[in-house]
Amino acid sequence: MKTEEIIKPEDQALIDAIESTDKSWFSMQLPEHPVYPQFARKLVVTSFNPPEIEGDEDRIYVLVQQHLILKEGNILHKKVKMPDWLIHEKNTEELRGLDGKIKTKTVIVKDDEGNEISRNEEPIKVPSIKYVKFLVKSKSAHLVDVIGQFMGIYVDKYKTEIDAI
Repeated sequence: MKTEEIIKPEDQALIDAIESTDKSWFSMQLPEHPVYPQFARKLVVTSFNPPEIEGDEDRIYVLVQQHLILKEGNILHKKVKMPDWLIHEKNTEELRGLDGKIKTKTVIVKDDEGNEISRNEEPIKVPSIKYVKFLVKSKSAHLVDVIGQFMGIYVDKYKTEIDAI
């Protein structure tokens, strides 16, 4: 007995795209290293663990590597483990609108008599883990976009380690 599968070309194109998806969850190019200009560099999120539903602690662990790619030949030279990133329940993020702009609030400081001393615009901060869950569950952002947003923070936080390859 012989079985033949017939798949429409547009469905096969989708299957091929799925098969060619790389293993990482997210990657971002880094600027050229001042000492090692022969390498193109990128940060790659290799894994992440979402928070458990049970328990009091909400934490996301993000595992990151830096890939050093020889510019000549575009060959992966080395994978360098970067510091794991722990995003926990006490972290806060700046609230963004659908347009990507940071939402702000007006903060008014008054003296004991109620007279205004100062007035400032400040970003609205929300709990990181709850914000991530909200964005993904409400389909306001895709998971890859959320990881991308956090990776900008990661680069700022671990710049020294990233450049100490």
